[in-house]
Amino acid sequence: MTVRKPVVLFFPSYYSDEAAPPLALIHLAAPLVANGHEVRIVDSAIEDDPEKAVLQALNGACALGVSMVTGPMITQGVSVAAAVRGARPDLPIVAGGWHPSILPEQTLRSPLFDAVVKGQGEITLAEIVDRWNVGERDLSGVTGSLFKRRNEQVDNGPRGYTDINSLPRRPFEIVDFERYANKCHGFRWILYCSSHGCPWDCSYCSNASVYGRNWKPLEADRTVDEMTELAARYALDVVDIIDDNYLVRRDRAVEIAEKLLLKGANFGYFIQTRTDQVDRLTDEELRLLRRSGLKRIFFGIESGSKKVLRTVNKRLDLETAYRTAERCYAAGVEASFNLIFGLPGEEAEDLRDTIAMVDSIGRRNPEAAFFTNIFSPYPGSPIFPEALRLGVQEPTSLEEWASFHPKIQKLPWLQDRAHARVQRIRDYIRIGYSARKMVVHRPDGFKDWVRRGLQRIARFRLRHLAVAFPIEVWALRAWKELRGWFGRREPIVIN
Repeated sequence: MTVRKPVVLFFPSYYSDEAAPPLALIHLAAPLVANGHEVRIVDSAIEDDPEKAVLQALNGACALGVSMVTGPMITQGVSVAAAVRGARPDLPIVAGGWHPSILPEQTLRSPLFDAVVKGQGEITLAEIVDRWNVGERDLSGVTGSLFKRRNEQVDNGPRGYTDINSLPRRPFEIVDFERYANKCHGFRWILYCSSHGCPWDCSYCSNASVYGRNWKPLEADRTVDEMTELAARYALDVVDIIDDNYLVRRDRAVEIAEKLLLKGANFGYFIQTRTDQVDRLTDEELRLLRRSGLKRIFFGIESGSKKVLRTVNKRLDLETAYRTAERCYAAGVEASFNLIFGLPGEEAEDLRDTIAMVDSIGRRNPEAAFFTNIFSPYPGSPIFPEALRLGVQEPTSLEEWASFHPKIQKLPWLQDRAHARVQRIRDYIRIGYSARKMVVHRPDGFKDWVRRGLQRIARFRLRHLAVAFPIEVWALRAWKELRGWFGRREPIVIN
């Protein structure tokens, strides 16, 4: 009888204050656990010393897997892999996740990794572990993977999509949930996935390079059963459904809502979708979703400029955004909108259009929140060749991709004063339009009075694009730094 050795999966840091069990690794663990392996997940979000935690977890293990997304996660992923390579040169290491899936050959050129999982990885990783578990390092025939055979790379070809309904149940119990709740000061939430992919083709998105332009849902009954079971087991406040586009099928969303109500579900949930898909819902259906627990919808709206939206193939009528903002407010559903600054072709007039859109949404929905990023030309996205043509320098190694960060990205067409101006606009949007994290303390009393005053100032500045000399931003940063010196932290609760 074959002894099933443990497998260690490492999730590098997003450099965020928020923490939830790493859903991607829980998905990957499902077939491994079903096959009899102990899976040890090490998540840097809850570890003071992730490198030490990984090295300790390797006792008796047959493999280490490292998941990485383009950007800062690569820094720690590479660092921990290097430490493991030094301490356990015999242990095979596999890289997976969004970035290795898009650039598998370049990732595998790193001396730190023996194999790469490309695309959806549950079955591929399980087959790799089957071989490594018995000491077999040749991975020939394991579709969906690349591996090193002496001095050459071997590409086993694509695996294709595996229906998520056919995969084993996701073993959330392999992580210590209470550590995440403690990290969030008692707020209890998880990430959850009920579908893969998106049928739209926005050119800044690299989704299609992994899933194609397909949308594959989990059956409604299984979705409801899993969510309610997890909510009961962990006494959850919120289930954050991170599907790229939850409302692709309106009838499925309505069915899930109806069945949640029948089960007496008493937790909230968040979704991501487009404003034009909420626009298809009747008022009665939107209220039904709210009664079933829907608390917040995240919308990717990106820009208020019709020209810029056309440039990135974002086929969206902005009138749906205004209607959706009003309808969400009336239904008691929080609406959060994502903006991307610095998209190719964005000019001063386009910035004004975006600020005007933000202001218009804010007037229609006083509780609307906005989240902002600076455009990062991710590999695998349709717009990436255009970004290279416009002067973006493509990194030549895995390590160099760590500098791609949507919060601070500098672009050939967005440098120096222009970059600084966009950053100030982003600061004032955060102050003026309630840009809130997943879990955040809402101030009361004097603090709320100050917040409202700053909000009015920020909105005035934005309406007139008067963002020079941002004394309010400096004051807030100084206050935050001062509180940090004294170890003061606000409690984190649901907003």
